[in-house]
This record gives sequence, C-alpha cells and structure tokens, in this order.
Amino acid sequence: MNMVRFFCIVLLGAICCFANKDLAFADSCYGARAERANGDKADKKNADLMIAAYKRAQKDPSIHEKATEGLVKSAYFTFRFVPFDKNQRKLKLDSLKVLSEKAYNRYPNNREIAHIYAASVSMWAAEKNPLAAIKDGLAAKVRDVAAATQNYQVLGRAHQLLPYIPIILSWPDKALAEKYLMLAMENDPADIYNYYFLAEFRLDQKQYEEAQKIIDKGLARGVRTDFFLEDRRGRWHLKEIQKKLNAKVGKK
Repeated sequence: MNMVRFFCIVLLGAICCFANKDLAFADSCYGARAERANGDKADKKNADLMIAAYKRAQKDPSIHEKATEGLVKSAYFTFRFVPFDKNQRKLKLDSLKVLSEKAYNRYPNNREIAHIYAASVSMWAAEKNPLAAIKDGLAAKVRDVAAATQNYQVLGRAHQLLPYIPIILSWPDKALAEKYLMLAMENDPADIYNYYFLAEFRLDQKQYEEAQKIIDKGLARGVRTDFFLEDRRGRWHLKEIQKKLNAKVGKK
C-alpha cells in the first residue's frame, strides 16, 4: 500500500514537473517573441509553439491561471503580429474574443486577462455590424471591465471606435474618448500606442498642430526591449498617421 502511494506521489510530481516545464518553455517563447521577426511581423512557428505549450501547461491545476494568462496573451499577440490571410481576420478575431471571454469569466481579477478581454471585444465590435455589437452588449462590457481595471487606453479607444447609433446607443462618447486617451498617456508615456491613438483622435478632430506634436513625441521615444515588436508596430502606425496628416495639410 505504501509502495502504491509512493508511486502515485512520484507520478503526480512528474506530471506537475512536466506541466511546469511546459509553462517555462511557453514563457521563454513569449519572451523571445521578437526573435526571427520579419520587420514588425512575428515568427509564426514561435507563436504556434508558445500557444501549444501554454495549452499543455493548463492541464496542471496548480498553474492553470498563469497558463491561461499566457495563452490569452500569446493569442492576442499572434492576432496582432503574426501574418495571416486577410480573409481569416474576422474568424481569428472571433476565436480571440471567445478565448479571452472564457478566461475573464474564470479569472475576473486577473488584470492581464481583463485588459486583453476588453481590448478583444472592443476590436470585435468595431469590425462587426453595430446592431450585433448592441445585441451582445459589448459597449457595456468594455466599459465595465476597463473601468474596473482603470485601463484608460481601452476605454478611450472604445469610446472612439465603437459604433454610435443615436437614441439607441448613446455610448460611446467623443468627449470621454479624449478624457481617457489623455489619462492613458499620463499614466504610461512609454507606450507608443498611446501616442498613436491620441494622434489619430486629434487628426479626426482636425487639430493638426496638436496631432503633429504627439506624433513627434511618439517617434522620439526609443523602442523598448521587452516590447520590441509592439513598439515597432506602434511607430509604423504613427508614420501612417503622419502621411494622413501631411495629405490634410498639403505637405509632400
């Protein structure tokens, strides 16, 4: 009996060990997500490896939340930075929305998961029919999750982009979009996407001088080592906004 118990303990320890190795391997893949990148596009093989490893790590209950957080982060990163057929974009966005929603429902206090969930449903709503977004109550979901975690970038972006239908849907609101985008910039000036979102907002408002100042400040910032691809992509977005701005003011 003691021998059976001993082997059970050894087997359980081995399972936990392998699961933790999977988590460590997945985390190393996520840490190296900028390696073998082509410009600001990530390596698909590395992305597939880290997603598969996080899924294996989820089988260990003791690290399930950590593995789920990694899976959601890697899926979100893959959607944004791994090249795929444009025809697959909405399908992949649907999958990301479902994955992040399930993860958030299980771990609502996990800030990383909450951030990606709010960002995912916001993107989903921006690309879907407005009535479908209203039916799903996505504006309220984004507002509640982002407000609870003080995620001002998501709040501002959602107020700027989510569908607006007078009378039926009074939210989002451009004034609130400005408020939250400004707060996001104040709270995290190192995030280049804060410059991009605010510059785009100023361009929409036809505040061209302010948009130019924001673009200049964003491009003057260095690329962070831990967010190499994210920042390179953010800089590309800023340069695209610069082109739109130049077209508006007649610059070549």
